Amino acid sequence: MKPRPRQPRRQRGFSLIVSLILLVLVTLVAVASMRTVSLQSRMSATTYDRNLAFQAAEAGLRGAEALAAVATEASFPASDCAGGYCAQPAPADPARWMNDGFTGWQDSAVAVSAGAATPGTIIERNGEGDNWAGCGQQIPREPNCRTPRYRVTGRSTADGRATVILQSDVATQ
Repeated sequence: MKPRPRQPRRQRGFSLIVSLILLVLVTLVAVASMRTVSLQSRMSATTYDRNLAFQAAEAGLRGAEALAAVATEASFPASDCAGGYCAQPAPADPARWMNDGFTGWQDSAVAVSAGAATPGTIIERNGEGDNWAGCGQQIPREPNCRTPRYRVTGRSTADGRATVILQSDVATQ
């Protein structure tokens, strides 16, 4: 008599279940890693854009400060803005640089790094100010006690994503 072949043992599929669970876990780890890499990439791009905008705005600001230092009364219009020079704002007026509809920005003539937008600048007349403490109380007043003051604003936007606005006050002699 021939020996009877053994019946294969019934498989329970335990290794298949373990393999599927491990596959799901590896997939979840891979998806989480991809999201982290994507977020870090966007953060570094934003930082790069902001740095470009900052450098351009600072370059524009320095160029406009040089123009303000040699500005004369004739440089400023009687009202509003012309050629990057603006009349002294009324105390109740909103800040020009905060108004999205403001179109008086003058493109700066300074060279900026590649990828950075040309910065816009404005120079606002801010009246006159004392050059030292107590100069306004002297009688007779010294001739150079008070000098013109200007608020200089530089603005730059890198790729439409990062906008930087810098300001300084300039007093001329």
